[in-house]
Amino acid sequence: MIVQRKISKATLCSTLLSATLRPAFARFALVIGLIAGALAASSAPGHASTDEVLRMVREQARNEGKLNLGQPRGVDIIVKLRAKDGSPVYSDNLALAKASIRQARRDLATDLQGTGIGIGAELSTLPFVAASVTESQLMNLLASDSVDGVFLNRKERKAQVTSTTVERAALASSVPSIDVAAAWAAGYDGEGLTVAVIDGGFRTVHPMLAGKVVQEACFALDDPDFDTFTRCPSGQVPEIGSGAASNCPPGSDRCDHGTHVASIAVGNDGTNFGVARGAKLLPIDVFSRVESSDDCDPDPVPCELTDRLTVLKALDYVNEVAEQYNIVAVNLSIGGSDQEGSCDDDPRAEVVAMLRKKGIATTIAAGNSGATGAVNTPACITAAVAVGATNDGTTVASFSNFSNLVDVMAPGVSITAADGRSDGLRTLQGTSMAAPHVAGAFALLRDAAPDKSLDELENALKVTGARTTRLDSGIFVPRIRVNRAILHLEGRDRRVFNNVMTSSAGTNVQGDSFLRFHNDSAAPGTVTVSLRDADTGRALGTWTSPQIAPHASMQFAINRLETDATVAANSVSAIASDSRQFFNLEVESNFPGYMQHIVWARSVGALTNLSACADGLAKDNEVLLNVHTTGLADYPSRIRIANTGATAESAQLAFYGASTGKSIASWTSPQIPAGGSIEVTMAQIEAATPALSNAVSDGTSQVNVNLGRLTGYLQHVVQNSRAGVLLDLSPKCELGTRD
Repeated sequence: MIVQRKISKATLCSTLLSATLRPAFARFALVIGLIAGALAASSAPGHASTDEVLRMVREQARNEGKLNLGQPRGVDIIVKLRAKDGSPVYSDNLALAKASIRQARRDLATDLQGTGIGIGAELSTLPFVAASVTESQLMNLLASDSVDGVFLNRKERKAQVTSTTVERAALASSVPSIDVAAAWAAGYDGEGLTVAVIDGGFRTVHPMLAGKVVQEACFALDDPDFDTFTRCPSGQVPEIGSGAASNCPPGSDRCDHGTHVASIAVGNDGTNFGVARGAKLLPIDVFSRVESSDDCDPDPVPCELTDRLTVLKALDYVNEVAEQYNIVAVNLSIGGSDQEGSCDDDPRAEVVAMLRKKGIATTIAAGNSGATGAVNTPACITAAVAVGATNDGTTVASFSNFSNLVDVMAPGVSITAADGRSDGLRTLQGTSMAAPHVAGAFALLRDAAPDKSLDELENALKVTGARTTRLDSGIFVPRIRVNRAILHLEGRDRRVFNNVMTSSAGTNVQGDSFLRFHNDSAAPGTVTVSLRDADTGRALGTWTSPQIAPHASMQFAINRLETDATVAANSVSAIASDSRQFFNLEVESNFPGYMQHIVWARSVGALTNLSACADGLAKDNEVLLNVHTTGLADYPSRIRIANTGATAESAQLAFYGASTGKSIASWTSPQIPAGGSIEVTMAQIEAATPALSNAVSDGTSQVNVNLGRLTGYLQHVVQNSRAGVLLDLSPKCELGTRD
């Protein structure tokens, strides 16, 4: 059973630590948790026996340490409703959902007459109510056909850690580092969309947030008997309207976190920008003032805490007004204890899934325990987008949780954004800061691709992200790159290749520079190359290739690009220049494939592979480009085949004409022992493969090779006969993206 805690506000100087419950706080936060799927062995469909449920509840109580279901006042629980006929009590149609939920509440009230159980905290669009029960009342409750499950709540905290002076990064650097500038330049800034932020207090008059707020809401609990006091300005809960989420006492830090998080997502003061700088904001305050040292620990007293029930109310409100405010994402920079597996038995999982069906992303901070293999609740909800933290590069923050449950990474190390106490800026860090980068990113992607599903938007962020890992974890999570994701959604992709030798440089070293582009898809496509001066970064011109057939490679001399490129409007010099030695290239392709930069040194008669790509060399060692047949006698190719499997295997190689992409033949190697390798020359393969030999006789001098059946990899080695050296021509750079 999940060990989860009540949500608390971490101060600037606190770290995210677990906290214990006491009976008093149970009144504030407890919600007993068993969804219908967990209620097994029942005498009625979908219902567990009361003995089994009670046993599981007591087990959770022992895990918490101080919970006693027999206490006179009882324990607060959330009850999931069901219709008497077993049909769902919620719907994508809000009117139908509200009607069915009202009926289910009436049915439950009828069932509970005479039990002493009162129903409270009714939600508008979600099938949940609150109740307070003793042990015997819990049995009566579970006997009702109107009950689909009961849920346990614990405390959780804002996912912020102590700020440091190292690796400091203002939004001015963290936002560009996720590839946002080009999206803004293309007109995608989130205008007309809204990001909801569920947090604890917002300074909505801050210049970065001024004019952005569409509405404010507060659901902070008020329970003075248990030292818990609402922060809703009027003292009434809930409170909806201007000022409801902006209770920021002078000199207090309560609005630091919420203001900071909101400004990362949507901030814009004309100088400092959040990710979705054109989007609106729906701030929702869910944190109450708590004056109990037991509840606040490890934070000082007083502290600010919330619970799953309160967050559930906020999500219910988001669900209700999502269409009205065109909400594209809701951010939760909060977290509880670490969870190694998914936590879809959290009552919030259902509303997160409902929001996802509506195209609304729920971005949740992964937590700051520095754990590998775990995330905080509620980031472990499957339908949520769990976000871990990096610096401005791909280094995973030491404090960030890192797990296969983390969906994407974003900047979270020492982020400077809006201050909750003044019109200035403040530096905070944590996965709290990473999550709103992603919430804002979803607004930009939705702006660029309004007809795409949320699954497609999330997939675009993942497949175009920069790979991050933690040493020895075996876990790899993509760090978002927004504009690349947009290009992917548009069927495009852009890669950066560095230090490509110009024709002038080639003259100086008596060498010729060539670019090879390989189409690894089933459809023809083109590449568009933007040439930049490597020294200055200045745009020089743009060149588009002819159609490249599937499985084909086309090779172009660099002087062809220099001659045929369309000169950039702001270029101050010719593309070909005696003083220019290297280009940096931005290559956009509409197919997945590869690129190589090959130089032929005429003076020594040697080929050299100078491929250098900003994203690192391709990991794929199963495709070889432009392998030389015996038609190129001075540069014979050898193929090395390694078996990394546990048993002996044969390799199957497929050969395609390099220039045409047409299938020529296949060849099967001898058995290769486990852990062994062989080297075979093209002359040997041609001798054993008549179709390939015939193609060579007809003029085929280069072929592309795909590895079929084998647990292992290939290497392409060329012998430079004149120079007497061997060259590895395997390294290549990725083009496009692969879903």
